[in-house]
Order: sequence, then structure tokens, then C-alpha cells
Amino acid sequence: MRRLVIPLLGALAGCHACPVDVGGEVEAQAAAVAPARATLEWLPCAAEDPAPPEPVDLPALWNLALANNPALREAAADVEAARGRLIQAGKYPNPKVAYTEAEIGTSQNAAGDLTVEINQEIVTAGKRGLDVAIAARGTDVASLALLAGKFDVLTRLRRAYYDYLAWRYAVEVNADVLAALQKGVDITRKQVEEVKVRPRADLVRLQAVLEEARITRDRSRISLEAAWRQLAAEVGLPDLQMAEAGRDWNDPVPQWDAAAVVGRVLAANTALKQAAVEAEQARLEVERAQAEAVPNVTVGGGYSRNFAENERGAIVSVETALPLWDRKQGHVHEAQARLAKAQAAQRTAELRLRRDTAEAFGRYLAARQQVERLNKEVLPRLVESLSLVRQSYQAGGAQVTFADVLLAEQTLNDARLRLADVRRELWRAVADLQGLMQLDVDEEVAVPRP
Repeated sequence: MRRLVIPLLGALAGCHACPVDVGGEVEAQAAAVAPARATLEWLPCAAEDPAPPEPVDLPALWNLALANNPALREAAADVEAARGRLIQAGKYPNPKVAYTEAEIGTSQNAAGDLTVEINQEIVTAGKRGLDVAIAARGTDVASLALLAGKFDVLTRLRRAYYDYLAWRYAVEVNADVLAALQKGVDITRKQVEEVKVRPRADLVRLQAVLEEARITRDRSRISLEAAWRQLAAEVGLPDLQMAEAGRDWNDPVPQWDAAAVVGRVLAANTALKQAAVEAEQARLEVERAQAEAVPNVTVGGGYSRNFAENERGAIVSVETALPLWDRKQGHVHEAQARLAKAQAAQRTAELRLRRDTAEAFGRYLAARQQVERLNKEVLPRLVESLSLVRQSYQAGGAQVTFADVLLAEQTLNDARLRLADVRRELWRAVADLQGLMQLDVDEEVAVPRP
């Protein structure tokens, strides 16, 4: 019988987990969240200086983010971890082998007695099925979290991209403002130094305003560079070279209706789906805690040999706990409390989505109306007013002073810069609503106009 010991120990020592390419599975999970139309047409090499194709647009940046942003890999790894728990939950407990040998024999029979026994734990009360169901819900939760993580990354990317476009537009506006002021300086210089119909103080004041415009332009350029660096960080390539934007900042803004947007959010947002799955998982955990009160049964069988007494025979054993005092009351209570919390979390998630949607839609609607009025009503009138004031000033009219010209120019310039800021807030709100509705980068939602 001793000859059985060495092979048995060798077999036990040789058991090991099969190797699994978890990294490849993580990449596959991360790639699965990309829309079918998205293709990775450009991938940076480690040795080269990253430079995106020009002009760069949101789909191109999203493709780069899919290939380089680590946040998606984190969520994908959580999915694989949940899959591992599901696999493990489906495994039945391994049998146990016990070998016992006692050196208590006589000098004639020094072997004494030995026992070999195999025990198997029998899982009762459907615990194994409940464990599999709970782990399956955990996998669903992780998959929904991966999808939610995708839209979180996409929303941040959209906001960063729209910020970049806004600052690029601001740079263009400041350049136009600077050109207009330079033209005014040239005209005023001619009237002061050649025609001599205006005091030199007018020229000095306008030159000061021109220098302030240069400062504002330089500041907007710095902000543009910072916006690109933030955008590159969201992509996952912090050293990405700045590229020309392929989108017209004056593209039409989506015309959305509040009720339809809320309906889309409640129907598509993964937060509600995840809360529902977590509530179902909590319900199963209550059943699992109740089933834990039913003890498992361990059955065994083996062989016994007593060399001293020259006896041999079979062994049969049955073992289980007696649930007299500990019937897992605390575990059941805790599981029921978690179920109540998960059910409340469903309502909390809905209210949070309604609140965030209302706040974002309010910003979107206010900024959209302001942009429309600035473009249609305010700026055309200010342009006409400045033209009339300049004409009268250049003609030497006594009723128009330099202060009038300067005020008209500053008012127009302030309105144009305000328009740039409002556009930035408008597209930020659009990005937030797109994230709440969980629209892919090239997806449009059929929302009726108000």
C-alpha cells in the first residue's frame, strides 16, 4: 500500500491551472465596445512621434482612443474577472483523499495500520445553481459597466474636442478683431498725422486697445495649446501633435426636444440597466443566503488495513453540520438589506439621470437660443452700427467722436468673443446630452424638433 503514496502525491503536485491568454481576452472585450463602422486606420508606433492624419475629426480621434485609452482596458479587465468568477462558480468541489498510517505495530508487523479514504462534499439546496446565477449577473453588470465606461470616455473626448474647436474659433475671432483694430489704427494715424483732423490722443488710445487685443489673442493661443494637450490626453497619446480640425465650428446644432431626449436617456442609458441587474443579483444573493442554512453533506469511502491484528475492511462515512444555533440568520439579514438597497438604487439611478439630463438640456437650450440671437439679431446690428460710426468719423462729422468709434468696436468685439464662449458652452452641453443618451460617435438619434 505504501507504493500508492508516491504516485498519489505526484499526481496531486502535477495539478495546475491551464494557461489562459487573459490579456488577449481583455483586448477583445475593449474592441467589442467599438461601433462596427469604426476602423483603426492609423496606429502610432512606439518609436515615432505621434501625428494624426489631417484634418482630424472626432471619428478619427475616437479610433485612436479605442486603441490607446487605458480606461477601456480597465473596464474590460473587470469583465474578464467577472467571467473568471462565473467559470469558478460552475465548478463542483473536488473530492478529498486522506491517507493515514500509524506505526504502532509489533516487531513482527511493524507496518501497524493504514487507512485510505476518499471524501466528496455534496452541495445541497441548489447552492451551486444559485452561485452560477449570481456570477452570471455579475458578468452582466461588468459588461454594462464596460459599455458605460466607453460612453464616459467618449463624452470626455467630445468635450475636449469641442473645447479645442472653441478655442480655435476664439483664436480666429481674436485675429479678426486684431485685424480690424489695426485697420482702425492705420486710418486714425492718417487722420492724425496727415489730414490732422483728429487729436493724437485718439491714436494713442487706439494703439493701447490694439495692444490689449494682442494680449487677448496670445492668451487664446495658449488656451488652444492647452485644450489640445487635454484632448491628446483623453485620446491616450499625450504627445500627439496638434492637427487642423476637420469640422466646421458653424455646423448645425442638433435640434432636440426635452421629452424625447429624456425618453431616449431612460431607454438607452446603461446605468438603469446595470441597476436592474444588480437588483436581480441581490435577490439571488438573498436566496443563496437562505440556502446556506441547509448544510452540505460529505460522504466518504475507503479502505482500512491493520497489520498488527491482521484485519482489513471498507470504510463508509457521512458527515454534516447540525443547524441548531447558526442558521445563517445574520447573512440572510444582510442579504435582504442589500436587496432593499439595490431596489432603491434603481429609483436613485433614474432620478439621477433625469436630474443630469434636465441640467444639461437647460444649458443646451439656453446656449442654443443665445447663439441664435447673437448670430441673427445682435452681431448684424453691431456690424452695421460700427460701419455707420466709422463712416461718419472718417468723414469728419463733429457729432461722432473717437470714443463713439472705440465703443462701437469694443461692443462688437465683445459680442463676437461672447459668441465664441457661448458656442463652447453649447457644444459642451451637446456632448453631455450625447453621453446621457449614449450615442456613438457617428450615431444620430431621431428626436423630433420642438
